[in-house]
Amino acid sequence: MNPNEDFARPGASAEHPADLADRLQSLPASEGAALLRTLPSADAARALAEMDRASAAALAGELSPAEAASLLGAMPHDEAADVAALLDADRRSEVLGKLGAPAAARVADLMRYPPDSAGGIMQDRFIALPADATLADCQERLRQLTEEDMPSAAYLYVVDGDRRLLGVVAIRDLVFRKSDRLVRDVMNATVRFVSVDDDRETVARLFAQYHYLALPVMDRAGRLAGVVEARQVIGIVQDEATEDMQLMVGLSGEERTFTPWRTSLVPRLTWLLVNLATTFLAAAVVGMFEKTIEKWTVLAVFLPIVAGQGGNAGMQTLTVIIRGMALGELHGRAAWAALGKEATLGVLNGLAIGIVVGLAGWLWKGSLVLGVVVAVAMVLNMIAAAFSGVVIPAALRMAR
Repeated sequence: MNPNEDFARPGASAEHPADLADRLQSLPASEGAALLRTLPSADAARALAEMDRASAAALAGELSPAEAASLLGAMPHDEAADVAALLDADRRSEVLGKLGAPAAARVADLMRYPPDSAGGIMQDRFIALPADATLADCQERLRQLTEEDMPSAAYLYVVDGDRRLLGVVAIRDLVFRKSDRLVRDVMNATVRFVSVDDDRETVARLFAQYHYLALPVMDRAGRLAGVVEARQVIGIVQDEATEDMQLMVGLSGEERTFTPWRTSLVPRLTWLLVNLATTFLAAAVVGMFEKTIEKWTVLAVFLPIVAGQGGNAGMQTLTVIIRGMALGELHGRAAWAALGKEATLGVLNGLAIGIVVGLAGWLWKGSLVLGVVVAVAMVLNMIAAAFSGVVIPAALRMAR
């Protein structure tokens, strides 16, 4: 079946935006752009917002500036900013020029923040209330909002004349409290917030620890700039976990199933070349003991066993450490504790595996010396693997 025909069938636009996004991402950008044109503007914009940003930008790049601006204009400003930021500079200027002035200004403002910061993930759609308003006033204001203006989180934010945050009001308070009460009397003045410059992983940890539905974001002047919602953090956690997992094997943190091969080539090839260099280094070390191996040719049989077990042990440590980094568990003393734990496991596992391999060598060749040499090599290799599994990802994380 032709995927274009299937996508454009009657009722196709009734599909969930996430399903539409998956189908668009499975196609070349030119075909995906053609299919976007068959959808109502609102459905196309929702699908574009569900796609990963690189794929969405590739599709937007295939559209005319007017078409791209139409879709970005129908998206939330934070989503539009993420896509626009990945367009080349000339195309971005053309697209923003086709947006209405207010929308273009808000999108450009959000693009000022790094994508991995709280400012880069926040949305600028929230409801701010004066402290001296009554709950009846607030209810009337909510009734006047359109669906596009209504935020999905369950909080309203109380600010002063300079847009400084004074507190929050839950929407349930508007329903169950007497309507003649003032906002300042029902608001929660103890509010945790984040700065536009805070790392998005820090934001995600706050949501995970305190189970917030939303967090206000303050700009550098201490004014309310936006809001991060829990639904956004789910995507952040997935992205960070995916990025850490992919970096572990030399992939770009942005690579996805349908990422163009030109984008994937450089990071993959770089990783393979680095591994090739380390393999040559290992071969050079083995070459230093060429005469020993000539006398004890049986040692060559055990080389892949020792190396393979070291690689397996290192991968176990690496997996645990990268998970800890993704969850923010490794900082300060915790990092040293993790190093101590993995070193201990390296010694114990090395002793256990070393004894097994040493006994195998002794029983096979009848040489106690061979068994001891192989056992000691296994122990030292397992310790080195555990140490490397902690130190290497930590060093790479610090270098980012």
